[in-house]
Amino acid sequence: MTYEEVNSTPTLFSTSQEEDVQDRAYCFKVYKPVDYKVKSVPGIFPQETAVVCQFPCGPLESLPPLTLHPSSFISSKKVTKHHIDEIQVNKQGFLWPEEEKLFQHILLLNEESLAFEDVDRGTFKESYFSLYIIPTVPHIPWQYKNILIPPGLMN
Repeated sequence: MTYEEVNSTPTLFSTSQEEDVQDRAYCFKVYKPVDYKVKSVPGIFPQETAVVCQFPCGPLESLPPLTLHPSSFISSKKVTKHHIDEIQVNKQGFLWPEEEKLFQHILLLNEESLAFEDVDRGTFKESYFSLYIIPTVPHIPWQYKNILIPPGLMN
């Protein structure tokens, strides 16, 4: 076997394509600095940080009554026709027109619980959930920086 036969193995890419693949592979390289590394700490989750869920009243008692014949959709301050179109209530045509109206009516009754934009987001009521406490531990560095040697003393 000659030298040319050994080195003439077929390649998947031409030279320019191989360079392109190497460039793309280099672009997706992930570098994680030391300060982003996370080490878990073994321990017991403190009992005082547990979230307590409670109902101040019966959840079904506070629901507003529904009408038997809901009217057509009327825009409100929070739920507009654009939002209803975004939700795509009856995209596959599964609901009857009266069921679709009822769904829109229920959305209007509960519009204070909806958040279509980040400004509208809120938190859980404290009457239902206790405050969230995230337990932390004191930071102990597991890798110290080396002391830098001044360039004048390097020799």
